[in-house]
Amino acid sequence: MKPLIFITSFIVLVTFGFFTLVFNYQLKPAAATSGEVSFVIGKGSGFQQIAENLQSANLIRSAASFKLYLLLKGWADKLKPGSYKIPSSLDARSIARIFYDGPVKEVSITIPEGWTLSTIEDKLRDASVLSASDNLSSLKIEDFQDKNSENYFEMFNGAPKEASLEGFLFPDTYRFNQNSNALEVIKKFLNNFQNKFSAELKTQMAKAELSYYETVTMASLIEAEIPHEADRPIAAGILWKRLDNFMPLQVDATIIYIKCEIKHLVDCRKISKADFKINSLYNTYLKVGLPSGPINNPGFSALRVALFPEKSGFWYYLSDGGSGKTIFSKTLEEHKAAQLQYLK
Repeated sequence: MKPLIFITSFIVLVTFGFFTLVFNYQLKPAAATSGEVSFVIGKGSGFQQIAENLQSANLIRSAASFKLYLLLKGWADKLKPGSYKIPSSLDARSIARIFYDGPVKEVSITIPEGWTLSTIEDKLRDASVLSASDNLSSLKIEDFQDKNSENYFEMFNGAPKEASLEGFLFPDTYRFNQNSNALEVIKKFLNNFQNKFSAELKTQMAKAELSYYETVTMASLIEAEIPHEADRPIAAGILWKRLDNFMPLQVDATIIYIKCEIKHLVDCRKISKADFKINSLYNTYLKVGLPSGPINNPGFSALRVALFPEKSGFWYYLSDGGSGKTIFSKTLEEHKAAQLQYLK
């Protein structure tokens, strides 16, 4: 009797082991290729039909094993309808988890020209794209400078490693998944910047012997200072000319950036005489040359103007607080007269 029990137990164990091996094998990815497959679960769809459709789409190896897995997990009646993008390399267990959790909600976010990194971060957090603990500011340029990494971006060659990504979050309309991580979000911005920075701009940048970082920094000044596009080429010409002649740029927007984005002061957009003496590498009244980095995220217009400035006899400018029009002056005396007239 004992030998019979032993043989029976052995057969059961072997059969169970074989079944387990086959079951686990059939839950492995159906394809080793990369890419995504669109898959829709309609309202009222049963788990059996879902399994059959997955096998037909070559997303799983076995509909029967997938159904059994759902039953064992208690998920058979908990798969949520909706549209999904399924990576073709996923295994059946992961696909089941995706359907159990439900489709990822996408949100459309428009980022205007001239927004700072912190403003963009707040906007994304309000839309639940970023969690409360996930910060865009935690990522630095050095995170994208490793040529052996999939996160490498050539445009950061030579840029300061410790700098934030201010300036490179290209203004546009984006679709983000809610609860994304900071790296996913940043890479979407950077890829768009890379795509929108045209061959014409790259050619001109090389001709002017400028780096991406210098170009974006200048563009951010133009974006912040000059509201009307028609005034921007002359203003850009003035700023480059002042740089070439080792004159301070004296850009008020850099003082505002220091107060609002670095020091986080209350009522930071009002400038006093004392503010021009703030010790900072962003202070273009004290520091000759470009500020330490971009002061916002400029759009294509400002980027293009930074590389294609207009030469003129002007050395000074100011903005009319009423109309936003830029008033240009050739001499310091003219500039002071314009200040008395427009900055009342």
